[in-house]
This record gives sequence, structure tokens and C-alpha cells, in this order.
Amino acid sequence: MKAKFKNMLLGYTGTCDGLVYYFNRRLNRVIVRLHVRPRTTENNRRFGRVATNLKRLNLSEGYRQDLKVYVSLFNASMANEGFTLLSWYNAFCKLMWKLAKLYPGLDLEFVTRAQIEAGDLPCRSVKRAVEAGLLPRVGGYEMLDRLM
Repeated sequence: MKAKFKNMLLGYTGTCDGLVYYFNRRLNRVIVRLHVRPRTTENNRRFGRVATNLKRLNLSEGYRQDLKVYVSLFNASMANEGFTLLSWYNAFCKLMWKLAKLYPGLDLEFVTRAQIEAGDLPCRSVKRAVEAGLLPRVGGYEMLDRLM
């Protein structure tokens, strides 16, 4: 849905009348969607536990910066096929969930940084993640080699 404001309220964010408004700086647009409160299910709780655990990995600033550069390269490339990544965290979650599919014994709820380093998993750097197929290949990914 396209939102139009008569009073130039570009910074308006929040909920009103059952809608959620937020401004996306990269798109330079205000995005509006229905405010839907999901039912609490076991999958929702598991997703929350996984997100909490991934935050506990405490990624290095260099790794985060590499993910930000990757997002820019991905969004500018033709490899995205109409799909864009909005933030480094989206790219990180995408690669971690793909890693869990490739390694069935790896549970994202309980994975630790020590496990990742000991197992020499491909998520340790963005370059290795791309080479392992966890993220789509984009031009310039070779320089994104800072460790987690």
C-alpha cells in the first residue's frame, strides 16, 4: 500500500487505526501494513529462542560490516531476482538458517561461538558462507573475509 501524507510527516512511525507505519531510509518511502498480532505457537516460541541465541553469539564489528557490504552488493546485483535484503541481520539470519539445513545436527537454539569455531563452520566469514552456498554469490564477495 502506498502511503501519502499531506503534512510531510516523513518521520512518522508507529501504529494507528490497525495499521503499522514505518519509514525505510534505503527505499526513501513510508511503508504501511496491517497490524497483525500472530497467535502464539510453538514455532513462534522456537523462532524467538533461536533469535535470542543468535544475538548471544556477539558478532564482531568487522563481521557486521562485511554483512552490510554484502547486503549492498546483493541489492545492487542481478542475483537478487527481485528480492532485497533490508539489513545485515536479515543476511545473517538467512545464512544461519541455511546452515542449519545443511548441518542437520546443528540446533540454532543451542549453537555457541565455540561450536562454530571448533567445527570450522562456513558461517565464520561472509566469504566462506558464499562459497559454501549459504548466501547467493555476488561480485566482490572475495574481500569479505573478517571472522565472526
